[in-house]
Amino acid sequence: MDYMTHTLFGVAMYGALNKVNMDTKTKWALFAASVGANVIPDIDIQWARAGADYLMSHRGITHSFLMVPVWAVMFSLLSYAILRVKDRRIFIVAVVGVLLHIISDWTNAWGTGLLEPFTSRRYASGFVPNKGYVFWTFAAVLLPLLLLFRSKEHRRRIFRTFWVLGAVYVGFQLVHSAYVYADLKKDGYDQVAVRADRIPGGISYYAKKEDVVVEGRHEIGGESGIVRTFRNDPVDVEQLMQYRPARNLLLFAPFVVTQDLGESIRVFDPRFSGRVSILSVEVPASSRSVE
Repeated sequence: MDYMTHTLFGVAMYGALNKVNMDTKTKWALFAASVGANVIPDIDIQWARAGADYLMSHRGITHSFLMVPVWAVMFSLLSYAILRVKDRRIFIVAVVGVLLHIISDWTNAWGTGLLEPFTSRRYASGFVPNKGYVFWTFAAVLLPLLLLFRSKEHRRRIFRTFWVLGAVYVGFQLVHSAYVYADLKKDGYDQVAVRADRIPGGISYYAKKEDVVVEGRHEIGGESGIVRTFRNDPVDVEQLMQYRPARNLLLFAPFVVTQDLGESIRVFDPRFSGRVSILSVEVPASSRSVE
């Protein structure tokens, strides 16, 4: 999910909290924990390396489940050190915020290192797009209500309505993607990946069966079917793993297309074919077994 949507989630989390009889310092601590926890995993952008290494240096250890309590403790300690506020709700809010960040990242097609450092593999589901335009649309629709109704109770209900709308949207996307996934599995495809459109109702799917990978579309109320087919040549994956750009791609993607070009092997993620250059790697014949 993009940085601004994570920030929106943090503000909406804070807005949905019951803050009756809460002192000002505690409110500020909860606000900082809510927004900060929803954003902090993306701190790895500051040291993410360019090129193929970016695949493994972004959304890595900072997005791991292992880091959830670490980030939460950090916000609890900062709240006490800066504001002299000690409240278990700060820890709970920070845990929820970090989990919301890493799980929302997992719902889109760009891989997330949920289990680092135990494994470097990236996990992705793809049923929600990486850009949170739908969530911002919900926020834009509800914003006039926040300006119209000033009471704390009304505002809390408005923020909670945002989360209800978000949950309905995510549920719709999940059901749509699950239907596409199950249908392709029924057709005998061994591996399936999906990538949601930015507007609800459209899913791009990628399915692998033996020596063929297909790219297709499924649109509710629109056209559906295979868009194109990729030739998938059998190659020695163990040898490709010794070439770092290819290894990073193999760890990043749910599955890849491998094409033997004679002098080299092309390896690419079909979900982003032609869109993101670092997701396509050519392994020269002379480099297949070296770093």
